Amino acid sequence: MSARITTMVLCDFAQVRDSLLFVSSGGVSRVVAHSFPARLRLYLATVVHITGDQVERPHRMSVKFKYPDAVATIGGVEVNIQLNTLSGVYPGEGVNVPQALDLSQIPFPKPGQVDVQVAIDDELAGDLTFWVLAAQQAANPAT
Repeated sequence: MSARITTMVLCDFAQVRDSLLFVSSGGVSRVVAHSFPARLRLYLATVVHITGDQVERPHRMSVKFKYPDAVATIGGVEVNIQLNTLSGVYPGEGVNVPQALDLSQIPFPKPGQVDVQVAIDDELAGDLTFWVLAAQQAANPAT
């Protein structure tokens, strides 16, 4: 694989500045929604490592959100990664490319477990799981 995920975390906020990834309140595993469909204030922060021989080639990162119990896709995000000539990079050196994906535009239709699957150039590169809970569920987890 010419590109791989080295870092992937759900967080309250993320941004990229000067090729550096800033993450605030990372490690989110549960999100509470008061109504559905829910638009979550959530970011997916990733760092994609691209090997030196593949730096100038375009890459595509595809992120899919799924409910595993229903095998239903909720939505997705596509990111094109195109690096041109880089200054200060040694021949054969790989490059880390941080991404901060705002997930607030994806409507989550119901509460439940959500699987996040990330592919780079159509090859699975990473996954994680989180839960979207209804407010009443979060208040009474035994129900």
